[in-house]
Amino acid sequence: MASYNRITPEIAAQLKAVVGERRFFERDEIDPNYSHDEMPIYGKSMPEAAVDVETTEEISEIMKICSANRIPVTCRGAGTGLVGGCVPLAGGLVLCTRRMNKILEYDMDNLVVRIQPGVLLKDLAADALTHGLMYPPDPGELTATIGGNASTNAAGPCAVKYGRTRDYVLDATIVKADGTIAKLSDDAANAAALGSEGTLAVITELTLKLVEKPGADAILLFPFVDTETAINAAGIILGKDFDPAVVEYMDTDLVEFSGNVTGNPVFPIEMDGERVSGTLMVTLEAEDDDAVMEK
Repeated sequence: MASYNRITPEIAAQLKAVVGERRFFERDEIDPNYSHDEMPIYGKSMPEAAVDVETTEEISEIMKICSANRIPVTCRGAGTGLVGGCVPLAGGLVLCTRRMNKILEYDMDNLVVRIQPGVLLKDLAADALTHGLMYPPDPGELTATIGGNASTNAAGPCAVKYGRTRDYVLDATIVKADGTIAKLSDDAANAAALGSEGTLAVITELTLKLVEKPGADAILLFPFVDTETAINAAGIILGKDFDPAVVEYMDTDLVEFSGNVTGNPVFPIEMDGERVSGTLMVTLEAEDDDAVMEK
């Protein structure tokens, strides 16, 4: 691991001057959740300090201070990751963007929305629907931040039809390690920030492409008694003209467990007296119900 310096009282004072007393935390003030993400195998590691930022300019100043003093910075959104990306293994500073949670504006003529990185996926999805629009990327964790989705180039089941998060980022404001503020559109190399897990830059604002909301959809369930047949069926479905939004294989053990926990056993677990190996869930979309039925 690279050699870093510790946060001295003098450096802490500089950081505190940027965000104020109420958004700078050290020692016992630090939220214990800042030590881990949602995957226990990566363990826990407490930072020396944490800041909740609200503006691009604050992030720029913080990164300048930390860069000048060789303080490691770990960027964090909602902490819903599963690969340890927001675990501050080197200590240092956790920089959290959760307070940057505003949907700034819609451009209805061009189907574009501009947001801050702390906006939750579920909040943008719901708000876009009120405008008759849809934000397609759906990594499965609706309480994740869009900034986190962009930092990991998250995909999910809807990637079958709509693609990954990167496909919907038209532009973004980023802050580099030395505190430089830039746009993705300034230099093709800046696009590397998407999917870099926050290691190349902090995303501070996003301009996203939206699509018109489908008029109707239908979810079809196809149970199979062996996995090979299910996988082959998925290939056939994807090779036809159905244009599914989702094709997802659901293991029956997980399906049964979920049904027992929720009390809502929707998926079949037996067929003709045999235990189902897995179920394909296929979602079709179209402009209206008749068009869905034709598919």
